[in-house]
Amino acid sequence: MHPFKILGIAAALAVAAPLQAQEIFPKRPVTIVVPFSVGGVTDLFARVTGLKLGALWGQPVIVENRVGAGTIIGTQYVSRAPADGYTLLFTSYAFTSNPELRKNLPYAPSAFRPVALLGSTHNILLVNNKLKGKSLNELIALARSRSAQGGLTLGSSGPGSSPHIGAELFAQKAGIPFTHVPYKGQGPAMVDLTAGVFDGMFDGMSSYPQVQRGAVTAVAIAAPQRHPDAPEMPTFKELGMDFVAGSWFGLLAPAGVPHDIVAKINADLREVLKDPELKAQIAKTGMQVSTSTPEAFGKFLAQETEKLRNLIKQGARIDIN
Repeated sequence: MHPFKILGIAAALAVAAPLQAQEIFPKRPVTIVVPFSVGGVTDLFARVTGLKLGALWGQPVIVENRVGAGTIIGTQYVSRAPADGYTLLFTSYAFTSNPELRKNLPYAPSAFRPVALLGSTHNILLVNNKLKGKSLNELIALARSRSAQGGLTLGSSGPGSSPHIGAELFAQKAGIPFTHVPYKGQGPAMVDLTAGVFDGMFDGMSSYPQVQRGAVTAVAIAAPQRHPDAPEMPTFKELGMDFVAGSWFGLLAPAGVPHDIVAKINADLREVLKDPELKAQIAKTGMQVSTSTPEAFGKFLAQETEKLRNLIKQGARIDIN
């Protein structure tokens, strides 16, 4: 059975939560491990959420950054933590992509159980201003006309990143060639996009200020509906392409954490994420807050994994080993 399906089944058992155990958690500080660097979007989300949880629980919530090896170091650390709910993993897209893209991971997805989906961000297709005014169909035609030269040149923040996968999905949907131009991070990629070094790239709503400043041009957003902070930007579906791509943020626990504790953490997360102040802070990063049950998050993880697995089977060129 698929490891994420196992996670989903395990999460479904969390509905029968003994009240007594819920009332005594937590009795001491809780650590949230973030496998990303301080100051990034995931780190910010974890810290503002941790502050609200700490206030609700009357116990400190410590955010600990364990960075390295494409999130593997921090993820491995939590996989080996005591299964008592006091060490949690605040992670993102890499949790589902690493098992498909990397060899010899020091942990298995089944070492975790889902707690809650917390938020998401969808990718925008950005192009340099040399291509300003080009419609989606015109960009597709341009890519086909350049087949001998490798099609469009699309940058990303690195091999296997959400922007890279977005480009692969787009090329597959459109039936066009493209040349991947990987960078070590979003910042350097954006600098070269604005300079016209390559044609375009997919990036999250955090890059929207660059569009507002006129540094780059947005073609469409790969989301089910228009973003409330960019209502003028069409979705790919509106332009004739049923295409959704982006990243997500969620909380996981070691697999052995009792069902009742997972249910307690989930319920408390759903409560603090209603806070307007928290939502406003998160919205500044381009993310949208969303919550789920543990069961729904387990199913979501399985779907994300299957999407990437199918992309690889259909010939996507993703090598990060």
